[in-house]
Amino acid sequence: MALLVVVLALTAVSWAVDGFVAWSIRGVNVAVGLLLVAAVSALVRPRRRREPEVRPDGTRVFLAPALTTWPLLGAWGVVLVVAGMWAYLAVTDLGALESPGWALITVGGAIASLPDLLRLLTGRLHRWRLEIGPQGVTYRGYRTDQTWPWAQVHGAHLQARPAGAAIDVKGPGEDPLVPITAFAVSPEQLVEEIRQGRATARR
Repeated sequence: MALLVVVLALTAVSWAVDGFVAWSIRGVNVAVGLLLVAAVSALVRPRRRREPEVRPDGTRVFLAPALTTWPLLGAWGVVLVVAGMWAYLAVTDLGALESPGWALITVGGAIASLPDLLRLLTGRLHRWRLEIGPQGVTYRGYRTDQTWPWAQVHGAHLQARPAGAAIDVKGPGEDPLVPITAFAVSPEQLVEEIRQGRATARR
C-alpha cells in the first residue's frame, strides 16, 4: 500500500513540473512501480506445490518467477539512468534539483551498485535458483553460487525467520538458507525435494 501511495504521489508531482526534472521524476515513478510489481509477486503470490523443470539427467530446477526478478532488474536500470540525470543536473544546474540531498543519496547508491552491475554483466549475479541433482544440491541467488555434494548434506528443515528452507550442511557455521520469497513454491516442498534428492542419491 505504501508503494502504491508513493507511485500516485510521484505521478502527480511529475505532471506538475516540466523539463529535465519532470522526466527524472517520471523515471523514479517507473522504478517504484516496478518495485511494486516485484513486491506483490514475492510477498502476495500464493505458494503451492508446483512441478519444477526436470533436466535429462534428472536434476530438478526451481527458478524464481519472472515477475519477481525482471521488475527488480528494470527498476535498478531505471534508477541508474535517473541517477545519471541527477548527477548531470548537480554539475550543470544544481538549483534545478528539487531535493539535492535525496539526489545525492540516489547518485551515491547508484555508484555503490556498480560492482553488482559488473557482476551482472559477467554472469556472477544470479537469478534465484535451486537445483537438486544426482550429485548434490546447488543454490544460486544474487551473489551466492554454491554447490554441496550429497556427502556434505544431512537434509533440510524449515526456518521461520527469515523464512525459507535451510539446507543442513555438515561442518560449523550457519546452514545456507533458500529464501521462500524468491520462489513460487512452498518451503515445505523445497525441504521435501532436498530430502528426497539425498535419499535417492544414497540408494
